[in-house]
Parts: sequence; structure tokens; C-alpha cells
Amino acid sequence: MPKKKGKDKTKGKNGDAKSEDKPKKPKGGGKKGKKKVDKNLIYCDDKHFDPNLVVITVEHCIKCFVYREQSEKFFKVVCEAFPDRKFKLIQNDFDRLEAREGAFELSFSKNCRSPAIPLWSGIDLGPPRREKFPVDYTPMIEKIDKEINVHEKPIIKFT
Repeated sequence: MPKKKGKDKTKGKNGDAKSEDKPKKPKGGGKKGKKKVDKNLIYCDDKHFDPNLVVITVEHCIKCFVYREQSEKFFKVVCEAFPDRKFKLIQNDFDRLEAREGAFELSFSKNCRSPAIPLWSGIDLGPPRREKFPVDYTPMIEKIDKEINVHEKPIIKFT
């Protein structure tokens, strides 16, 4: 039978015979069984949960960089408005969400375990694109302030 053209599978890189005695090294770091932890989601697990960490969620179109810039601008304004609070910005579910075209949706929650409260929706606004973004952040800041600073009324006992 004639030999087929191509590489001889019994020879190594240098042309010498392959050694069948060498064990193959496992790929992927060698540690099996450990699941890689998403560092973005660690803030919400039981060990790292902070009830005072306010979460700002933005769904924005990814076709244009202006949407990301506007979401970061809003986050900066919120952080400056409440310097004594901690905030976390989540854009498009840590870039795993396929955002709708032309979307610019702002919402927040008191912590990662409370429901999101919508602040702004630009999905039905525009064109032009500038109409999709809020011009004045004051109503949104006031809404956030109202929600995160809700204090329970003290219980007064009459004796």
C-alpha cells in the first residue's frame, strides 16, 4: 500500500520518535473542580453583601460610545451628590446583556437584593440621539435621595 502524503504521526516536532511514556499535562491551570468566580457578582453573595451599597443599573446601546459615556457621567453625578454613600455601576448586566438599539435606561436599587426603581427611559425618545439622554439630573437625584434616605418612624410606646 502506498504511503499517504502528510505528517508522520509517529514522529515528534524534531522528527524523533514520540515517547509514549510521557504523561500529558492537563490544560487550563491543572486545578479541576473549582468554578471561576465572577468578580462582578461577588458584591451580592452572602459573604460580601452590603445593605448600604446602592446599585445603579444602566441599559445602553453599544453601537455608539456616547451611550457609555453618558452612563458614566450619570454615575459620577450620583456619586458626587451622595459622597457618604457607596454606589456600584452595572452597565448592560456587566456587558452580558444584548442591549436594545437606541436604549438608554437608568434605574437604581437600594442594594443588590432589592427591586430596581426606574429613573429614566430614553428608548422611545429621539432621533436625534441627544434626546435619549436626560438634560437635568436633579429629579433623578431627588428620587434616589427620597428612596435611600427613607427612615422608619420610631415606635412610640405609651405606658
